[in-house]
Amino acid sequence: MEAIEEVEPTWSHAARVWWSLVWRGTLFGAIAGTIAGAVVGVAGGMAGWDQQSTGTLANAAGLLAGVPIGVCVVKSLLKKSFAGFRLALVSSR
Repeated sequence: MEAIEEVEPTWSHAARVWWSLVWRGTLFGAIAGTIAGAVVGVAGGMAGWDQQSTGTLANAAGLLAGVPIGVCVVKSLLKKSFAGFRLALVSSR
């Protein structure tokens, strides 16, 4: 097993990780939210739901779509190499 060299976190490290999380979460969350909201909106329109209920359900679907996307973004960051470091999960045993 490879020895792990811990790197002291700096503000630069934190900023790089934060930015990666923010832009990926925003972009992919917006795409998933738009798709989920559109599907619910179209289904609601076809089912004859009133506009307010359809809008509320479409918004909820969009928000709920963001949760798994956020988890996927975090998981992808755990595999990404940054400039001189990467994130790692280390057993605390």
